[in-house]
Amino acid sequence: MSVYLKFFLPVIFTILFSTSCKHKTNFSGLATVSYSQHIQPIINSNCTQSGCHGLQNQEDFGLLTYSDLIKHTEIAAGSPEQSELYHVIRSYNSEKVMPRPPYRPLSEKQIQLIYVWIGQGALNN
Repeated sequence: MSVYLKFFLPVIFTILFSTSCKHKTNFSGLATVSYSQHIQPIINSNCTQSGCHGLQNQEDFGLLTYSDLIKHTEIAAGSPEQSELYHVIRSYNSEKVMPRPPYRPLSEKQIQLIYVWIGQGALNN
């Protein structure tokens, strides 16, 4: 590799990554997403009923309550992109995505609701 490439390649990457889009979604204008009305039914029907995080078989932990969800899924209230819950339901890696095959992944609407709920502060409402 030439001397120029060794010098300029790191400079180019630094410029690209430091100027990349860092926009943050504004959640204030969106309808409020409720834990009890929107999120809990998604978790109950896709995570606890599948036998993974429910009463029968809790894998590593249960997700039966709001407290369980907050305690075990590393939710960064206000920052969906920083939340483990969002990453595991959005993952395209079959070894990391939840729910795991053979169960169906969450729908795009369900993922969006969880994203907005976390962005709105992941409240117990």
